Amino acid sequence: MKKVLLILFLSLAFQFNFANSNDPLLNKAKELSSNENYSEAIKVYKEYLSKTENKNLKNVYVEVANCYFKLNDRIAAVNYIKIAITNYGFSDEDFIYNETLDSELSKYALAIVYDDLDALQDKYIASLN
Repeated sequence: MKKVLLILFLSLAFQFNFANSNDPLLNKAKELSSNENYSEAIKVYKEYLSKTENKNLKNVYVEVANCYFKLNDRIAAVNYIKIAITNYGFSDEDFIYNETLDSELSKYALAIVYDDLDALQDKYIASLN
């Protein structure tokens, strides 16, 4: 039974990532970000967030947080990490293992939200019910 659930989970995760990678807005935002045009990338990410019906947006919020962090807007960066936690289940393990999250932002954001992390995660769990 555990193997079936694991295969189902991995299949769904692959489908969400594949669907995200084919979205032209998301691709444009990633390209802008990789070219260090963070302000424009944020605008395109926000446009994507306002138009998408995708339910798995955790890494998109992380990417927006990365852009804000690169622009030295640490408050906005942490706020987007908080949204990823409360709305999409970003976890303490994500601070360590998430490949999208900038490593410096990870350290900074975790230090800021550490005391509130359980409460933020509880909000996410409550939203599942």
